[in-house]
Amino acid sequence: MRTFIDSNVFIYSFLNQGVEKKQVAARLLVQAIRDGNGYISLQVVKEFCNVLAKKSNKPMSEISGTLDIFNRFNLVAGSIASVRRALEIKWQYGIQFYDALMLAAAEAGGCGEILTEDLNDGQIYCGIKVVNPFKP
Repeated sequence: MRTFIDSNVFIYSFLNQGVEKKQVAARLLVQAIRDGNGYISLQVVKEFCNVLAKKSNKPMSEISGTLDIFNRFNLVAGSIASVRRALEIKWQYGIQFYDALMLAAAEAGGCGEILTEDLNDGQIYCGIKVVNPFKP
């Protein structure tokens, strides 16, 4: 199954904000790389960079160097049509626009699930099941 991976999974794999979350995130990323079924959008990469720039004391060169991992995932390209679809999803489900944008990318990538802690675990949005990999 194709899996869309939210930025928080990447963030937990790089920051030291809890050993358990770091281990779960790293395992999921390695598995997605191995299986070739991990999907992302540029929004994921941008959010990752923003959080690392704010919350870590890593130098810019080190943050920039971590970007190579994203080349190991399938990138869903954005478009005006995907923004329009995100607006539809936002109004249909009453969720935040950036979460809807992520769901629109997952839908465009043909993903059956999305790994995130930002939406309700187990809920299905436009045919995509939300899985919170960090839920106890």
